[in-house]
Amino acid sequence: MTVEQLPTLLRLLADPTTPHTSLELWNRITAFGWDECVPCLMQELETGEPNVKRLVLGVLWQELEHLGSARVQPFDSLILPLLEDSDRLVRMAAIQAVRDLHWIEAIPQLRRIVCEDERPLAAEALVALMELDDELLDDLIKAVRAIRDRQL
Repeated sequence: MTVEQLPTLLRLLADPTTPHTSLELWNRITAFGWDECVPCLMQELETGEPNVKRLVLGVLWQELEHLGSARVQPFDSLILPLLEDSDRLVRMAAIQAVRDLHWIEAIPQLRRIVCEDERPLAAEALVALMELDDELLDDLIKAVRAIRDRQL
């Protein structure tokens, strides 16, 4: 594989994906050279089709899980805007990414998703918020207990 072939490979593997697609692609990219592939992955996050963006986010998750967050940091500025992507599955993958990366910078956007987006996305964003914002978790616990106490 060459860097020039990576966009084609991303498109071929992105539709349809299997549970192992991102791991397989991450292994190929790692073997070839992560640093050489970063510009292509960044470009695909900015301009790629939704299924390719989701695959790239899966590859980033593999990198995070195996080698930590340091080599994923160049993608920070590209992942946060994906919380506003028109494709709901891209938004879901972006929510999971900011949750896994513990990006407190995403809290305002996650709050907006909880308040304005469809229920499955709102639920995922709420879980991310509970992990990122201790005060929100305390407030939710108090609210749920208050509701329970009123029902008793």
